[in-house]
Amino acid sequence: MQQPPHILVAPLDWGLGHATRCIPIIQALLQAGCRVSLAADGPQARLLQEAFPQLTMHQLPGYGIHFGKGNVLRSLLQQVPAILKAIRTEHDWLQHMQSTHAFDAVISDNRYGLYHAACPSILITHQLQPAMPNGWGWLQALARKFFYRRIEKFTACWVPDDADDTSALSGILGHPNAMPCIPVHYVGWLSRMQQQPELPNVYDVMMLLSGPEPQRSMLENRLLQQLQHYRGKAILVRGLPGAAISLPINLPHVTVYHHLPAAALQTAMMQSSYIICRGGYSTLMDAFTLRKKCLLIPTPGQTEQVYLAQTLAAKQQAICFAQDDFDLSDALQQAEAFQWQSLPEQQVQDSLQDFITTWVGQQFLNDH
Repeated sequence: MQQPPHILVAPLDWGLGHATRCIPIIQALLQAGCRVSLAADGPQARLLQEAFPQLTMHQLPGYGIHFGKGNVLRSLLQQVPAILKAIRTEHDWLQHMQSTHAFDAVISDNRYGLYHAACPSILITHQLQPAMPNGWGWLQALARKFFYRRIEKFTACWVPDDADDTSALSGILGHPNAMPCIPVHYVGWLSRMQQQPELPNVYDVMMLLSGPEPQRSMLENRLLQQLQHYRGKAILVRGLPGAAISLPINLPHVTVYHHLPAAALQTAMMQSSYIICRGGYSTLMDAFTLRKKCLLIPTPGQTEQVYLAQTLAAKQQAICFAQDDFDLSDALQQAEAFQWQSLPEQQVQDSLQDFITTWVGQQFLNDH
């Protein structure tokens, strides 16, 4: 009997978004008859184990990216040597694992060291062109060259967006003027959410937190202070799977969860009039799939989130706020008066399954 292809899937540990958008990929691989193993650590591993308890989880340390309370970009640049070391470490990890497990393919979400010469190695990223801060345009070509040198070590790149840049969610990030010298495939939005009929509103506002510390906690503390004076019904999802410490608040009108599984999170999102969130790309794919109105608070200095928020705000498809100036009551008043424009069309869910099934057939039909 032919053995099914054994695929390793591994997301980056920068927030939960890289793990959540791997969920539809894993589901499609399983539907295509593949054997899937996972590699992650910390909250990302817990989230994927919750979604796929039957799959083997290999412990793979993350990049350990962290930000101080000051300039995020400066903090990130200071960590570049440590990030490059982590990339080398995970590459060595994969060489060892491959000698033991003989994976037939590796699918890496933004982990640039997880490629192997012995099998197809796929990189998932929506940032072919990294976003540069204002005044840093001169660095654009150099940054793209830096990224492409790493992207081109892979067999192919999968971009979670529409191929048509006029309706794309990622803008220039996923649709640069120059492409890497490997096949690039646009696979549509990778959302674990399924579009469904509207539900009656239960919450006036949902606050959906994510991202690295300490900025996640800084935004949470600011929102909690303002919720003391808010009289609407709110739900706060902290983005901390596995957390055991309760928040020291007693607000009857606020429902708090450390984390919600996908089905429960989808229901809560559908029952909320507005969603306040960072605006990371995976969160946007989930919210836009459900056609929800978003109030975006980009992580200060995180240029990708700032670019996405400003681009969507310019199209009047979201509202963008600075974290230091955010006021909950004022923001919701703006949302009520805002002239919301229609969101990009929902990507066809079946197209991902078709793509994965075709890819599996092309890669492994002659070998398995």
